[in-house]
Amino acid sequence: MPGAELVVVAIPTCRRPRTLRRCLEALAEIDHAGPLRVIVAENDMVGCEGLAVCEAMVAAGYRFSLQVVLAEERGVACARNALVRAAIADPEVSHIAMIDDDEWPRPDWLGHLLAVQRQEGADVVGGPVERSYEVPPAPNVLKAAEGAYGALRTGRVDLVDATSNILFRAAVFRRRPDPWFDPAYTLLGGEDRDFLMGLALAGGVFAWSREAVVREDYPASRCSLGWMVRRAYRGGNTDMLINLKHRPPSFTLLREGSKIGGALGVSLLNMTLLAWKPERRVAGLLLLARVGGKLAGLAGLRYQEYRTIHGG
Repeated sequence: MPGAELVVVAIPTCRRPRTLRRCLEALAEIDHAGPLRVIVAENDMVGCEGLAVCEAMVAAGYRFSLQVVLAEERGVACARNALVRAAIADPEVSHIAMIDDDEWPRPDWLGHLLAVQRQEGADVVGGPVERSYEVPPAPNVLKAAEGAYGALRTGRVDLVDATSNILFRAAVFRRRPDPWFDPAYTLLGGEDRDFLMGLALAGGVFAWSREAVVREDYPASRCSLGWMVRRAYRGGNTDMLINLKHRPPSFTLLREGSKIGGALGVSLLNMTLLAWKPERRVAGLLLLARVGGKLAGLAGLRYQEYRTIHGG
């Protein structure tokens, strides 16, 4: 299609061949008439299961151009950098969409992201991730743990803070130095929020598409309250590390100390006086874990969540 925008869909993968195949199969069904390439970053140099999945799909006649790049250093930051490097090597690439290897998009996913990007003139457009639980948690746990992204409306937002469902203008990466995603977060997670916060502080324009939905696989190992507590702790830990690195205008140690004190009060209230409501009790526990992660970050401690890989 002469003159059409060339979109790359970029997927980091590590030891999840089953869900990667499902993601690629869903991508093959998206409604997109323009030129599109799919790039997968293999981040397991031992088994290379993702590479094998891609080679089999290419041999079977995959709908789109499907390229695999090897991210030899372990960690999601390194895989994302390898994806961006490969994508912008082609000067015709105008947009880079990212999705994780344990997710799968609806057929209209990419169309909604592109439409909002054009409408808002955005550098970045995010969309919601709906969870698919292998073992559904108890209702009180689910209510407390689910994010608030469903409440966001389509249009401009201050920040999109994750790359699990996102569209970038390729120019965002071309005007910033490699590595884009800080390798210091390689096994911590949060490398995406770190990059996106830096982009926001540099004047980047962000938008949200409520309709650009992807589904995320939650295997049994991620469906327990224990895992959700550890995730909340990690979220607090990396958020503090990122704030200490970037020092956004809204962040000062005095203000953060006040927030931590307030959060401790709310969490204790939920776990004592309001403990008769199961969802409030769980919410208090998750908030307490997040505060603990922030305090650990202030002390210079780093929680390496991504040493463990869930699903497959």
